[in-house]
Amino acid sequence: MTNSALLGRDKEIKYLGFSPTFGMRFIDQNGEDMKRLPLLFILISVLILSKNSYTQLSGLYIPRNIQKAYDNNTRSLDGKPGKNYWQNRADYSINVEIDPQTRLLSGTEKMAYYNNSPDTLRELVIHLFPNIYKKGNPREEKIYPFDENEGVVIEEIFVNDTKLHDPSHEKYTDYIEEDYNLIIFQQLPPGGQISIKISWHFTINRYSHVRTGAVDSSSFFIAYFFPRMAVYDDIDGWNEFEYTGTSEFYNDFGSFEVAVTVPKNFVVWATGMLQNPEEVLSKKYLNRYKTALTSDSIIHIIDSTECIKKNITKQKGKSTWKFKADNITDFAFGTSDHYLWDASSLEVDKITGRRVLIDAAYDRNSNDFYKVAALARKAIAFMSFQFPGVPFPFPQETVFNGLSEMEYPMMVNDYSTNDPHYLIKLTTHEIFHSYFPFYTGLNETKYAWMDEGLTSYGEYVTVYHLDSPEQANFYFYKSYKRYIGHDFDFPIFATSDYIKPPLYDFNSYVKPAVFFMILHDQLGDKLFKKALQEFITRWHGKHPMPFDLFFTFMDVNGQNLDWLIKPWFFEYGYMDLAVYKIIKEEGKYKVIIEKKGHYPGPVKLKITFDDNSIKIFEKKASIWENGENYYPIQISTDKKIKQVELINKYYLDADLTNNVLKL
Repeated sequence: MTNSALLGRDKEIKYLGFSPTFGMRFIDQNGEDMKRLPLLFILISVLILSKNSYTQLSGLYIPRNIQKAYDNNTRSLDGKPGKNYWQNRADYSINVEIDPQTRLLSGTEKMAYYNNSPDTLRELVIHLFPNIYKKGNPREEKIYPFDENEGVVIEEIFVNDTKLHDPSHEKYTDYIEEDYNLIIFQQLPPGGQISIKISWHFTINRYSHVRTGAVDSSSFFIAYFFPRMAVYDDIDGWNEFEYTGTSEFYNDFGSFEVAVTVPKNFVVWATGMLQNPEEVLSKKYLNRYKTALTSDSIIHIIDSTECIKKNITKQKGKSTWKFKADNITDFAFGTSDHYLWDASSLEVDKITGRRVLIDAAYDRNSNDFYKVAALARKAIAFMSFQFPGVPFPFPQETVFNGLSEMEYPMMVNDYSTNDPHYLIKLTTHEIFHSYFPFYTGLNETKYAWMDEGLTSYGEYVTVYHLDSPEQANFYFYKSYKRYIGHDFDFPIFATSDYIKPPLYDFNSYVKPAVFFMILHDQLGDKLFKKALQEFITRWHGKHPMPFDLFFTFMDVNGQNLDWLIKPWFFEYGYMDLAVYKIIKEEGKYKVIIEKKGHYPGPVKLKITFDDNSIKIFEKKASIWENGENYYPIQISTDKKIKQVELINKYYLDADLTNNVLKL
């Protein structure tokens, strides 16, 4: 029922807002001012409008497919999951083996898939992400020709213990393989469950390391290695995303039990907790591993003198490392026969006493990774207790010395760097992704800015405190500055999978990160963190979309933030603040700030007086809330002003030449 229907039966009445002069104002369908309403009627109206949140009065553009979710009550206009919210689930039991000599990865998996939607599914969509290396497949990342292969080879598929006929069968086709997806023709009713068993193999890439693959001749970081069920959600139905190298991922939550078989002397690090350390580690290293589980000090489980002794694992031909993880979105692992291993644990929740195992696995020749275990520990402590101030959500976190800059649940794949400051930035960034997109199951294929933007800002805050304010910056900041306001500078909300670098990088990282910085400044530290923590609480283990984030911030703070969100996310434009004019008056000055660009932002004004003393004036972005383009700052002083300068560092001011005015 609409507000207008509640307020009048014969005439459509529109709420104009609250005025300090007139109080609540309404007009009828003919434009007649109806502010002289009976007091009781006004009080009833206040109750009605206060019951509806600020977000229900929001004027943000909502695409039709997302409007459907609000119509169906799967999502709510206050930013919470709706009363009819649902999501599907897949649980995996996987056995995989790697032959380091041939780089052949072979596996079998059993998947239990649950249709919790109200829809009858007519087909099942399964992603085959390793097909980015399949010869002839379209891709956006550069792949060396000698890394192209036959992709994922499906050996056999069983559905509910019935073997399916492959596409080569003369009479029957139970499934088809597309470039990046496997489509199984199977009907699954609402509330139904299905069991799928798949055997497959593929060759691990050696030189074209796109987030996964061989690191050296006997070290591997393996991700996206198993056929996995696509997401079917309340917005778009099946997510038939094709992974071509740029856009990242969107996965349902589920449990994983994974067994990784490798030759002796190979150690395996993975998502989830190791279930059988006694079966795979020799006694000395087993004891160190167990000590690390409760130690606040860094334990060198494998040091630089031991990694070459080949006595780390139980000395049998092969060993199978078993891992288990619950309610996560993905699984990855790394393995090597010559890596060092540092570990400790950290209490991240003072109420429950819960601890997290934090470790680093790295090449002995790495000149920076010996610092990573301690650095990761500091970062996780800051995240748990300071920002976002939510206890680290997983039981362990491993930083693996690979060839990438990529995050996975409980795993990070990072290369070595000679820059100690970048080491802090990179490690912090990838670990912060544990909250976004993994604890909150974001759709990176459409809204990369939700995870990269929030993470880039979280990284900024963390580096600011763990390193220095001077080292806190944003990825792609300098490169984007050259293109601010150009014709291809799309609004942030543009669907990630349909844009390409460098715009993908600008829209995913620096632009949303600066927005969150401005929002943080606008709300203040307490309210910003309160809203962010509430968003995490509401949506952990679920699939939030952009409006769930926007509306949560408005709901928690009791403010309509359309004036800030709408231009930054939905409209072409840029931010450009300028010192327009200085007016000298008796005993004071008036400095006029002009909003030349379309996007609102805060003002930080540096005043230099003739005695070289300095004073800073700061105003929040809300000075532009009502559409003004000029804002006066009154400065009372007996001194003479020599210069005024806008010093909005990292606020993406498009033109810095108009930021200084001298007298």
